[in-house]
Amino acid sequence: MKKRINLLNLVFFVPAVILSFAVWNDYKQDVARVEDRLQTVEGLFYLDGGSKVISLTDGAEGMDAILYDAATHQEVTTIHLRSNIHNQFVGSYQIGNLVIATTDDSSGLQLNVIGPGGHVEELVQGTLEFDGFLTSAVHHWNGRMLVGGETVNDTFVVGEVKDGVFQTAYLNEDTGLPARPTSMSEVMGSFNDSRAVPLYELDLKDGSTAYVSGLLNAQHKAAIRIRPEGGSGFDAEDLAEQQFAALAGVDPARLWRTESGEPKQVRTYDAVKGDWGSVVNTPAPIYQAAVFPLNDRETLIFGSTAKDERKGRVTGYLYDRQTRSFIDLSQPLSSLEPEDVSSGTLSFFKETGDATLYFTDGEKSAGWLNVKGGTLTRMTGEALQTWQMAEGADRISWTSFAHYLKRGNALVINWAIWLLIPLVLFGGLGLLIRIMTARQKKFTAEGTIVQGTVTRLQETGTYVNEQPMIRFDIRFEDEGRMKETSIKKVASYLHAPRVGDPVLISYSRKKNRAVFVTDDELPQTAPEVIRDAVLTRIDSYGKAGRGEALLLHFDTGGQTWAIPVVQANGFVYRTGDKADLMQIGGVTRLYNYNRTRDMRGADQLTLEGEVIRIEHIPVEIVNRQLILFELLLSHGDQRSRKVNSQFVPVRLPIAVGAVIPVSVNKGEYEQELRLLQGKQGSANVTAVQFDGTVGERPFARITVTKNGISYRIEQSIEPLYGVEVGDDLWIAYDEETREAVIVQYASA
Repeated sequence: MKKRINLLNLVFFVPAVILSFAVWNDYKQDVARVEDRLQTVEGLFYLDGGSKVISLTDGAEGMDAILYDAATHQEVTTIHLRSNIHNQFVGSYQIGNLVIATTDDSSGLQLNVIGPGGHVEELVQGTLEFDGFLTSAVHHWNGRMLVGGETVNDTFVVGEVKDGVFQTAYLNEDTGLPARPTSMSEVMGSFNDSRAVPLYELDLKDGSTAYVSGLLNAQHKAAIRIRPEGGSGFDAEDLAEQQFAALAGVDPARLWRTESGEPKQVRTYDAVKGDWGSVVNTPAPIYQAAVFPLNDRETLIFGSTAKDERKGRVTGYLYDRQTRSFIDLSQPLSSLEPEDVSSGTLSFFKETGDATLYFTDGEKSAGWLNVKGGTLTRMTGEALQTWQMAEGADRISWTSFAHYLKRGNALVINWAIWLLIPLVLFGGLGLLIRIMTARQKKFTAEGTIVQGTVTRLQETGTYVNEQPMIRFDIRFEDEGRMKETSIKKVASYLHAPRVGDPVLISYSRKKNRAVFVTDDELPQTAPEVIRDAVLTRIDSYGKAGRGEALLLHFDTGGQTWAIPVVQANGFVYRTGDKADLMQIGGVTRLYNYNRTRDMRGADQLTLEGEVIRIEHIPVEIVNRQLILFELLLSHGDQRSRKVNSQFVPVRLPIAVGAVIPVSVNKGEYEQELRLLQGKQGSANVTAVQFDGTVGERPFARITVTKNGISYRIEQSIEPLYGVEVGDDLWIAYDEETREAVIVQYASA
């Protein structure tokens, strides 16, 4: 036995001692070159009224947005942004969040909305891929982020991010163009305030030219004007500018622009006639000035008190077009340097109704001030780099050694392995794993399986096998009430659930505790179907889209069920009718209502649906909020889009990017996939008949006419949009069988 112990020492503990010396020497060298590890700042922004700072740095295969607490200088979280090797970005502030646009060679345009708490939502989901540089396709304009250009699929698109929502308009013959576009370019001066509104120029296949507004209307469409034959191209651009400006509520004859000559004051400018007017009457003169349209209501004039900026102080005024008044910002802005005026690299941001004015100078600095009398705060990129260095990291200490170990380079990992091998050989780790697995299975079996949403995650400071122990805060619904619980789990940040992600948990009401549930541990239970429930009462909750929000009360022999639905125009729920209900996860929904065709034997497919857009409808019934989801369905290598409204529990956060199971009728879905591979176009609705519901969606038999030919549509429809006689639908159709499906509703 003694020889075995000595052999064990020789095999395991001697290498561990050698590696310990190597780790110590590497650690001392690491402390000596701590400044070499500081990340280069590529962009800098304040957030949350100045309480947070976001630093954009080069990361692995893209960029990293690092969120810091401005008071403590502590890192809150790191958000990876997909980007190509150029690491270009465009920033914008919207509804209290920071929107960062980047582009990636593999997935195209990325629009990440970063919240003050570190929550991030990607708006595009890999649906737009542009050729060329990001700054040629994305611009910040009057508080909006505008997108436009040709995609790699030879399609042309304009879009905008406004109030945190991304909308796009694809340009083709059916948008009013006489022929398909072949190229697209920005009209000169459109995005540097030389014109009243941003304009794009389209060259069409038939040799004609069209102009497109960079701003979308309330229906998310882009205004188009065809250039007349003959005449000057400049005149045609001016006429398009006037038309689009009128649609956007902008007066092109009363613009503010900086004069080209000295002393560069701001004057009124008539873009219609090309005439310069008088100097804008600010409370005090401003020279070497720049004009920053901040939003649809406010404009900042920024410059110097002297004609030579080096002899004056930095000054500025915020003008409110609604009240026609100036706010004097000369006192806080005076702390800036004269070089800030002459550099021309500062960008200012302010949202309507928000008192915070932000500014950034790329990687050099960022700042903010409260326009109601607050002082200016500024942070430089060099100063922020010192925040990356943990306290005591530049000297040998237990703190710096702990940070060194957390980074876990190859030497540290090998050292840890040689220390852990003896423990594993003696069975301690294996025994612990078996105990924990048994406890997990027992807890899962005793608890109630529910779906929750991650609302917060935080490291506990404990590490197991170089992986952090993370505390997840989960919000979920149980027995009709919203509850919260916390789960601690060892997980890598690369694979752990993110804030806003849906998760399955097993919740024990007796112990008030929960554990995560994997797909392998999930009990295979089918939803309970309640047959022949009678509709006894209908309560109306007003308009919902083109339909009406209702609360249906069903009775099944003494037990009652209340189900919120949207009633589409032309479709009517009536008391006395029967329905089949479905109960799953503690939630009761319609399975089908008043169908003349028995669907009980119909084959159902369960697909993965990725949420790519969320629209909150202002309707709330029995603590449930009506939300419209746009889903990207996947079945093998085939993908399709579908819109679906649903009442979900109030205050239950739902994030874009979540993957949820979706049950569809197999025959209807296969028909849709087949027709989507054929032709598409606009058609007019001539007849609509309803046959009950499939789930909570009315099943419709629709006749449409396209080019004098009738096509038939048989499918369930989205009740928020509805289908009425006279509607123009975008359909996919088969000219031989005369079948069709709806691709886009008239009211979408």
